[in-house]
Amino acid sequence: MESHKKIGKIAGGLFLLMIITGATGNSLRGLSLSLIASQNFFNQVLEDLIQMKIAILLDLIASGIGVYIGIILFSILKQYNKKIAIGYVSVLVVGFTITVMSNITHLSFISLCQELAKGIALDENYLRVLSLLKVEEYYWAHFLILTTFSLGASILYYALFKTKLIPRFLSIWGLIAVIMVFSASMLQVFDYTVNFIFYAQNGVYLLFFSIWLMVKGFNPSAIITKSAT
Repeated sequence: MESHKKIGKIAGGLFLLMIITGATGNSLRGLSLSLIASQNFFNQVLEDLIQMKIAILLDLIASGIGVYIGIILFSILKQYNKKIAIGYVSVLVVGFTITVMSNITHLSFISLCQELAKGIALDENYLRVLSLLKVEEYYWAHFLILTTFSLGASILYYALFKTKLIPRFLSIWGLIAVIMVFSASMLQVFDYTVNFIFYAQNGVYLLFFSIWLMVKGFNPSAIITKSAT
């Protein structure tokens, strides 16, 4: 149906907007363990305060766009399998919730640095450990976000593969890409060093996937049969 094609094009544009917004926010984040190791790190945070807050805002917007994409695609996915459609949107909502919590952690870290800049008379080592814990808390949440993203994307690509709304090679490529992201995140959770290529390849796929949808949309001739309700 032509409506499917149109929805696919809209989703493609939203995916591209989500990628650009999320990548820009990530590049502006400025949060790292090496930051805490530097002298008077709290002053550096205050210098980058606006940049960090913009990063937080963009991260929330990108995650919110992801949820909106899920809502848009729900009407199509439910025609194939309502449980899969609900599962996809549910995972996106969980991911958005974790994103909100992770950014609250970043905001509390900023608040801590603002207090430190006032010259509070506390043990320096204690303050560094407390700041380190805040940064670690953010990154643990970040890895959890990546795992939920991988789960949600896997559900979507599986449904697209079964329905043939996009070419099957594109669905298979997407599944391989998110499996690599999930595997890399799990390895880092267990303190294994992972090459950035494990994540970068997914960015390449998402760009291709987004542009494909914007140009082609979903296959209007695809036959969506209800396998379950």
